[in-house]
Amino acid sequence: MAAITASLTHLDPQSRLLVGSILLFFGRFLKVENDFSVINTPDPVIFIFNHNNYWENLLVVSYLLARRPGKKLAFLTDWMFGRLPLIRWFINRTDPIYTYTKNARFAFLNRYQQKADGESVCQACLAKLHNRQSLGLFPEGTRNHHPYRLRRGRRGVGEIVLRSQAPVLPAGIDFPRRKKNARIPNVSPIILKFGQPRTFPELSAAYQAVTQDDRLTTRERQRLHLFLSATVTHSLMLELARLCGKEYHFPPPPLPSQVQRYLENFSEKGALL
Repeated sequence: MAAITASLTHLDPQSRLLVGSILLFFGRFLKVENDFSVINTPDPVIFIFNHNNYWENLLVVSYLLARRPGKKLAFLTDWMFGRLPLIRWFINRTDPIYTYTKNARFAFLNRYQQKADGESVCQACLAKLHNRQSLGLFPEGTRNHHPYRLRRGRRGVGEIVLRSQAPVLPAGIDFPRRKKNARIPNVSPIILKFGQPRTFPELSAAYQAVTQDDRLTTRERQRLHLFLSATVTHSLMLELARLCGKEYHFPPPPLPSQVQRYLENFSEKGALL
């Protein structure tokens, strides 16, 4: 981490002080595997991570800010953190996109909660990617304290991937003590393991065709979009499971006969699943 800490000149002075201090004092707790992908995957890219605790956020975000000079990374973040002064200042280093689906852990903050639907959040993500700004997502949607299993991945992640057609870089977060202690530790060494960039050209082509096909009813279009997005999310969650060492027990999305017949216009069934 010493070489990374020494090359933070691309950050503003306050961010340089904060990120440099975090990496200097805690960087020894972070082991990164296959960071070649981080350096060589051009923007825009969608980073996806499993999510265990707040400690990992501190180190992983600091690492990415330092390792990707001059490149902003917008994270999807719970709105509550945007109301906590010190945490808000740190999060704003990543140009966050706030989500408003959950109540705050501190009840007095709920008066600040805004109403925002999934489509508005999706549009904000697509706008970032359109402007060649990379994105950080947690498909599980919340912290997952289970030491062995991932939560079900959110379909919205697959939708963002298909609508943007941006490559996805999965990164598994693991803890050497997780299996030994049979729990997710609060503060401990972290292993951050990057995979290879993933793209879904055939599924993206099918998604775009479904969007533009005026022969479909609204219900038919929704079912096709749902299947395609869920298929991408499922594929990415299996890769995250491999990288982080947890299991993903959820089945792939069902393929209704109507959906199968439509998709056969683009590819053989085996190539899409």
